[in-house]
Amino acid sequence: MDKINILHIYPNSQTGGIQNQILNLLKVYDRETFTPHVCCFGPKMEMGRAVEGLGVDFIAFNREDYRNFSPRLLMNLYKLIKDRHIHIIRSHNYRANLYGLLAGRLAGVPVIASVHNVYTDKDKSRKRKMINRLLFKIADSLVAVSDAIKNDVLSYLKIDPLKITVIYNGVDTARFDPERTFKDIREELSIGKDDILIGFIGRLVNFKGVEHLIKAVALLKDEFGGMKLLIVGDGPVADALQKKTAALNISGITLFTGNRNDIPDILSSIDILVIPSVGEEGFPNTLVEAMAMGKPVIATTVGGITEVIEDRVTGLLVPPGEPLRLAAALKTLITNRELSSKMGLDARRVVREKFGIRATAEKWESMYKTVLCRKDSE
Repeated sequence: MDKINILHIYPNSQTGGIQNQILNLLKVYDRETFTPHVCCFGPKMEMGRAVEGLGVDFIAFNREDYRNFSPRLLMNLYKLIKDRHIHIIRSHNYRANLYGLLAGRLAGVPVIASVHNVYTDKDKSRKRKMINRLLFKIADSLVAVSDAIKNDVLSYLKIDPLKITVIYNGVDTARFDPERTFKDIREELSIGKDDILIGFIGRLVNFKGVEHLIKAVALLKDEFGGMKLLIVGDGPVADALQKKTAALNISGITLFTGNRNDIPDILSSIDILVIPSVGEEGFPNTLVEAMAMGKPVIATTVGGITEVIEDRVTGLLVPPGEPLRLAAALKTLITNRELSSKMGLDARRVVREKFGIRATAEKWESMYKTVLCRKDSE
C-alpha cells in the first residue's frame, strides 16, 4: 500500500501551543506508513521554518484575507489537496476547520476537525454557532484534546457524542527530561541560584489569568524576600500586566522575557510553574511539559487541567480568579520542600505513563486508518 498523505491545516505559523503540538507529532509519526504535510493561510513564520527543518512539506498561502471568507483561498486549498494527493485532512482551529472541511468535501477527502479550546462568547454567537454546527455535521470525525472540551462541544452543539473522540496532547519526554543538561537561564537573567523562582509560560491574554498570579506574588513578597516571578510570553495584555506589577510594587522582582524558544531551559531553571487560567483552557501543553520535567505545578480548576493533575498528588489545584488561594498554594510549596519534590516526581511518572508524544501519535495513526477504512466502505 502507498503511504498515507496527511495534511495539517492551521491559520498561521506563529509559535503557540497548537503549533508546537503539531511539531511534536511530526517528529514521531511512523514515516513508513504516513507522509505528513502542513499548510497555513498566512506567511511562513517560526513554525513553518521548524516544519521544514524536520524535512516535512510546508505550504504558506501568504493570504491575509482568510479571516473573511475567501472563495479564492478555498480553491487554493482544494488544488493543494489534489496536487499533493492528500488522503486525510486534520484541521486545527475555527477558520482551519471552515476551509478544511469545505475543501475536503469538494475533493472527496475525509476531514478530522480538532477542537483545542472550550468555546468563548464569540464562538457562542448565533452566526458562529450555526457555522460550527454545519461544519461539525459534515466532518468525518471530531477530536477534542480533553473530556472537558468534549463535554463543552456536546453542550454547545448538541451533536452525536459518538462522533467525538478524546485524544490528549502529548509531550516529548526526551526533550523535557530532567536528566538532560540544560542552560542555566538564571545567570542570563541575573536571578540568584537560591532565589525562589516562580514561572508562568504562555500567551499574555486575559483568560490566562496572569493578573491573579501577580496579585498572589504581591501578597507574599514581604514574607519571602528571595522570591522572583518570571513571565515568559507575549500578547495583548503585556503592557497592562507590567503596569500591574508596578502598581503592586513588585516590578523589581518580576521579569517579562517576551516569547522564548528555550522552554526546556526555562522549566529547568524555575522552582514552581503556575497556570492561573480563568477560562477557555483546553489542555495546556506547558502543564505536561513542566510535569515531565519533574516540576511542582499549581493550576486552576478549569478545562482539562483537572484531568491531568490529581490535587496534592501531582500538583496543587486552586479555584480560578482567587489570588488569596493561589498565594496560599505558593506558600505551601515554598515552605514544604518535601511535598514539592514528591509532587514533581509523581507528576513526571504520570506524564511518562499517560502523556508521552509517541503514545499520542499512535492514537492518531489508528484514527487515520479507521477514518479511511470507513470512507472506503461507503
